[in-house]
Amino acid sequence: MKMLTQTDHEELLRLAALVRSSVLDTARDPEFDRIAEAAKTLFGATAGMVTFVGQDRQFYKGRAGVDIAETPRAVSFCSHCLDYRSLLWIEDTRDDPRVFDNPFVTGAPHIRFYAGAPVRDADGWLLGTVCVVDLNPRPFDQILSATLLSLADAVSARLAN
Repeated sequence: MKMLTQTDHEELLRLAALVRSSVLDTARDPEFDRIAEAAKTLFGATAGMVTFVGQDRQFYKGRAGVDIAETPRAVSFCSHCLDYRSLLWIEDTRDDPRVFDNPFVTGAPHIRFYAGAPVRDADGWLLGTVCVVDLNPRPFDQILSATLLSLADAVSARLAN
């Protein structure tokens, strides 16, 4: 029998918080679509999403510029944001060891930029992100990063209601 590590235990607690939030496998939320659209527009990015990261997949509760509703967690950029526990800004995905070999980087749609800000529940559990992706690399921007964090806080506040 395998012993659970502290990290495994924390992930199980995080997943339990995600289940309690009741956001997985629900209809798109127009408010979250607006937040995704705002992120996309502010960044001038290809796509903006409000994501929730489950055990095996990433679910898009709000989206703009992308038609898919989920991706496998194994190729999720947002999982790295949750691991980082803070804003994650990847200037050029081809140069980042976490994602340079991701199929969305090496193949279509050839993502070159990612920024994600964590969404938390009322107890502080990391459930997902507000994120943007683009087909061109871009340098860090303090104002845009602060704005992305504010949008993630808006999603967190919406979950608390």
